[in-house]
Amino acid sequence: MVDVVVIGHILNEKIIFPEKEFYPVLGSPVAYSSVCMASLGVDVGIVTKIGKDFPGELLKVFDKTAVNTEGIKKGKNSTRNELVYDFNGNKKVNFLTRADEIKFDDIPAGYLESKIFSVNPMDYEVGIDTIKSIYGLGKITAVDIGGYGGGTSATHPALKNGQEIREICPFFEIMKGSIEDYLHIFGDNMDEVEISGKLLEWGSKISIVTLGSRGSFIKDKDGQEYIPPFPIKNYVDPTGAGDCYMAGFLSSYLEDGDPLKAGYFGTAATSYIVERTGGVVAERMPDRAEVLRRIKILRDQ
Repeated sequence: MVDVVVIGHILNEKIIFPEKEFYPVLGSPVAYSSVCMASLGVDVGIVTKIGKDFPGELLKVFDKTAVNTEGIKKGKNSTRNELVYDFNGNKKVNFLTRADEIKFDDIPAGYLESKIFSVNPMDYEVGIDTIKSIYGLGKITAVDIGGYGGGTSATHPALKNGQEIREICPFFEIMKGSIEDYLHIFGDNMDEVEISGKLLEWGSKISIVTLGSRGSFIKDKDGQEYIPPFPIKNYVDPTGAGDCYMAGFLSSYLEDGDPLKAGYFGTAATSYIVERTGGVVAERMPDRAEVLRRIKILRDQ
């Protein structure tokens, strides 16, 4: 049994910056968040689908960090993509090939008693029927909404009213997205406070909005709070930052269910990722002691 299960496609990715590119790189919210959580000492397993063409060397990090890979299923295709950044740091995802949709039956039986199920899709590969079945297990459920019309999705909602995610809100205790994701879904006429209010109104329990250089915002029935960003001195690569925030958040939330404490843990975990580059590699990930040191710095600001 593992404590946390992370579900969604992993990527054979090319990261393209204006002045350089990296390929092949292991990418995706599932890859970043699972490896980060494992580095933080969490027993974590993944559920994903890949093809025979997926580079074997990209999978070695899971063994290196003790991520449980029983849920990796082989199919016809892998998901290959290009992640393109412009000079302002805005990103666009171009999908070249796609793996099959992930179904509830793809979850290994040994995972079903896990404490947290985190759905982190790239582009709608975890459908509503699968979500409902996961919810039916009665565990803590979390979602990163980037793959439901947000920043990692190939297309974005034409109507900016949130209907893309309203259907899934009742099935997730924790909903996390970047402000960039929510601009795709709600447009630019709502801020993080209004967005979080909608998500709670529609059935979620905790809303997390990451705000880039402004830190993050957390709201639940008991209140709301902004968490400041960690002061980064050597900013290198933002890829995976939001995924590692979620990893840190869930790692802490698993212990005592305190969302504010978990937000500080996620912020501190993220601060290490952006100081290094290279995709999902063990060397980019912090351990628990490093995160605790940076939490103290954050709280002392």
